Formats: sequence, C-alpha cells, structure tokens
Amino acid sequence: MILSFSRRFAFIAIPKTAGHALRTALRPLLAPNDWEQCTLFDRRYFPVAPLAAIGHGHLSYRDVQPFLLPSQWDAMTSFAVVRSPFDRFLSFARFAWRKGDAMERDPLGTMKRALKDDRGHILLRPQHEFVCDDDGRIRTSLLLRHENLAADMARLSAALGAPLAPLEPVNVSPENQGATLDAELADMIRARYARDFALFGYDPDAAP
Repeated sequence: MILSFSRRFAFIAIPKTAGHALRTALRPLLAPNDWEQCTLFDRRYFPVAPLAAIGHGHLSYRDVQPFLLPSQWDAMTSFAVVRSPFDRFLSFARFAWRKGDAMERDPLGTMKRALKDDRGHILLRPQHEFVCDDDGRIRTSLLLRHENLAADMARLSAALGAPLAPLEPVNVSPENQGATLDAELADMIRARYARDFALFGYDPDAAP
C-alpha cells in the first residue's frame, strides 16, 4: 500500500494485480513524509507499529482506516486494480510454484490443494476484502481493471493531477504450461471468489 499525504492519494495493492508496476510508476510522486509498505523487492514499512508488524505490503482499507484521522481517507483519491478471478488465480499459481517441479508433477492437484487450504494465504485472499468496509461497500474512488490497465492509467493520471510514466513489467509471473483449469478447478474458483465476480462485474462463465 501507498498513502501519499502530500498528494492525497491511497493505493491499495491487491495481490497479483500489477501492484509492483504501479508502485514503480507512483514512487516519483512521493514526498519524504509519504508512506509505503512493501517487502518483496524493497523493504519499506509504515511508521505505525501495528501496520508494520503485518509484515507485507498488501494492506486493506480496513487495516489502515483505524489509524487515519476522521474523514482523512475520504479526502484522498483512493484506487486499486482488480482482475478476473480466473486470471488472477492462474497468475498466483505461476508465481507461487515458479521454483520446484510441483507444477510439472501435479499441476491441477497442486492448485486445487491451495484453494482447499484454510490458512488464508495473503495472495489468495478475495479482492473485495482489500477495498470494502465492514458493511461490504467499496471504499475506493477508482477501480482500475487489469485487462485494461494501460488505458486506465490515463484516468488515474487525470485523477491525481500528475503525469505517470508508462507501466513497465515488474514481477511478471513466468509462463507455465501446467497453469490451466479443468472444470472442477474452475468451479472451485467460482465458489471461492463469488463475491469478486459479482462486485467487480466479471463473468463467472468466462473461464479461460
């Protein structure tokens, strides 16, 4: 996540939605008193102990809201990128098992076991949990779409009142021939991310 108090914007970095590419584009806008939390390539933490202790950069609206002044969030341009749950899960699979041979030995079994695991891996959390409040309302000013991100950057630049450099590929998941769906896995994704499909307007029947 990035909280820019100097330019009054908040970026919620939903996992596997081009977050690092967005960070790279946004960092030239940041002032020394702005906050960023990330841990994959750089280690940067919010100067708030409970938030820094979370230990990763995928903070949600509900994580940070208690530490802001009343109405401070609403005064910011807040945004996130959302992605088709099918594509997002396959990107997770290519990233999570990029090392080792799990996706060669048993790709479908590996991916299905991940969805059956109840430990709540941060990269598998539903997207709505990052941008919604306790009542299920979206609390961002803008939702950019991963499949249209290059064009949506113009909308973001206009909203921030600042030019943004074109996005560059960062942390792109490697191609993996095993990262494909069968009917059972597609149904598991529909069930796990039903709220994401409905809230963000993705077609649950459009499995790749």
